[in-house]
Amino acid sequence: MLSIIISTFNQRNYTALEQNIIETAGIPFEIIKVENPGTMGICDAYNFGAGKAKFENLLFLHDDISFQTINWGPKLIKYLKDPEAGVFGVAGSNYVPAAPSGWFIEKCQKDSTTNKTAAIALDGVFLSCTKTKFNQVKFNDSQIKGFHGYDCDFSLRMAKLYQNYIVHDINIEHFSSGNPDKLFLDNNIKIRLNLGSNFNHPSNSATEKAAFNSFLRFYFKYYPVTIRNLCFTMKFFPFSKTRRKDQLQIIKTYLKVIKHRKHQRII
Repeated sequence: MLSIIISTFNQRNYTALEQNIIETAGIPFEIIKVENPGTMGICDAYNFGAGKAKFENLLFLHDDISFQTINWGPKLIKYLKDPEAGVFGVAGSNYVPAAPSGWFIEKCQKDSTTNKTAAIALDGVFLSCTKTKFNQVKFNDSQIKGFHGYDCDFSLRMAKLYQNYIVHDINIEHFSSGNPDKLFLDNNIKIRLNLGSNFNHPSNSATEKAAFNSFLRFYFKYYPVTIRNLCFTMKFFPFSKTRRKDQLQIIKTYLKVIKHRKHQRII
């Protein structure tokens, strides 16, 4: 049996998803609908919904999806019985760079020999775990506000305790794409400051460079180029995880940022 928690403000999306779940789940379930027209962040909504769950198995879903797999429920319940597993998702990454970033910095590739792939950071469109493990972590409603970063924070904290996975035999269609904004940036900065990037994977210099360059451009889209802000971004410089040539490329990005914003007064 499964408790499905959905934070929603769009009745049309919710009605369509509810019918889709009825037609495809293949197991007994309850849906906990959290009416949320922007009055609370997703962490608050999900923690509230989980508190009302009757069953041990939990699934947190976006309201703008459709299951393409018939009888996906028994597959999920089987995965959740693994005592070493943390959170299951349908998309994610097995790499956490030094720079603040979303889960998608290096997407996991499907392993042709199995229906699941080890992951660390997961996409919030579909997150499933047992209530016992959820209660050890919960969503970070004290620090992660709004609707960005909650998935990375939750899955990374779970990864400190258990192994997360992406499942490949439960397929969904997602009808919207992400919209990274300043809150996305700020929340991911909090996450990296709180949790770091040491998740026991080999360093990849090219990925670290790409992640840091992306962070740098995104950061100075919202913050002025000042000495203070330049020094702050250096907190995340992947010195020990990059080759010299990639470090030089990062320095060139710094110079481009400064040149592009030369009309601003750097103080």
